[in-house]
Amino acid sequence: MTEQAKAYKGILWGVVASLFLSSTFIINSLISGSGGHWTWTANLRTLFLIPILAIVVLLNKQLKPLLTAIRKEPLVFLKWGTTGFGVLYTALALASLISPGWMVAATFQINILAGMLLAPFIYNDHRKFVPKRALMLSVVIIAGVFVMQYEKMSQLEAAGNAFISFFLVMLGAIVWPLGNRKLLVVLEEKNMPLNALQRVLGMSIGCIPLLIVLGIIGYAQSGLPSMGQCEASFYSALFSGFLGGVGFYQATQIVNKNPVALSTIEATQVFEIIFTLIGEMLLTGAPLPGFYGQLGIAIVTVGITCHFWYTIRHTRKMALAT
Repeated sequence: MTEQAKAYKGILWGVVASLFLSSTFIINSLISGSGGHWTWTANLRTLFLIPILAIVVLLNKQLKPLLTAIRKEPLVFLKWGTTGFGVLYTALALASLISPGWMVAATFQINILAGMLLAPFIYNDHRKFVPKRALMLSVVIIAGVFVMQYEKMSQLEAAGNAFISFFLVMLGAIVWPLGNRKLLVVLEEKNMPLNALQRVLGMSIGCIPLLIVLGIIGYAQSGLPSMGQCEASFYSALFSGFLGGVGFYQATQIVNKNPVALSTIEATQVFEIIFTLIGEMLLTGAPLPGFYGQLGIAIVTVGITCHFWYTIRHTRKMALAT
C-alpha cells in the first residue's frame, strides 16, 4: 500500500474512531448528572473493557503473544498503562463532575498539540521531528475549539471550577498520547510487535493496580455502584473503549512511520466535539450553538481541511522521493 493510500485509510479510521470515542464524554456527563461516583466512572469502564478485548484477542489467537510480552516486561505495561489509561480516565471522570461533556471534549483536543510536542522526547529517529506546518494548523484548530466554547463559559458556575476542569483535562490530554506512543516505541525497541487490539488490552491490564485503588476509594465513600452506572459504563467500554480506542490505535498503526500523517490522525479527534454536541442535543436537549459556536466550528473545519490537504501533499512527496 502506498503512503498516500495509508494516509487516506488512517484518516478514515480516525474520523470513525472519534465518533465512538465521543461516547465517553456523553456518558460521563450523564453519569455525573445522575449522581454516580467518579471513582466508579473511571474504574468500571476499563474493567468492562478488559474481558471484551480479551475475548476478541483470544478468538484471533493473539492472546498468548500479549501475555508473553507482559510476562517479559510487566513494568512497561504497568507504567504506560497506568499513565495512558488510568490517569486519563481518572482525570476525565473528575472533570465531568465540574464541566459539561462538550467542555471536556473541547479541552481534550489539546492532545492534538501534546502528541506533536512530545515527539522529540519520545522518539530517537525521524519521528522526533515536529512538522511546523502541521503544528501551526493544529494551533488553528485548537483556537477554533476555544472560540466555539467561549459563549458557554458564562454557563459555568464559577471560574475556579473552569480552571480546575481545564487542568484535569489537560493532564489527560498529555498522558494519553504519551502512554500510547511510549509503549509503541518500547515494543519496537524490544522487538515485540503487538497490534492495536493487543496494545489496548495490554495497557488496560497494566492499569489494574490503579483501578483496584479507585475501587477501594469508591466503595469506602459511596458503596457499590448502581446498576444504572454499571450499564452506562459497559456501553462506554464497548463504544468508546473497544470500538473507538482500537479504531484510533489502528489509525496510528497504519501511518506510524509518517509524522505528518500521524499528527493528522490525532487532529481527527476534533470531530469528537461535533459528535459530543450532537449527542448531548439528542439526549439532554442541549440547544444549537450560537454565534461563537458556529464561528468556532467554521475555524475548526478550515483547519482540519488544510491539515488533510497538507498530509496528502506530504505523502505525495514521500512517494515521489522513494
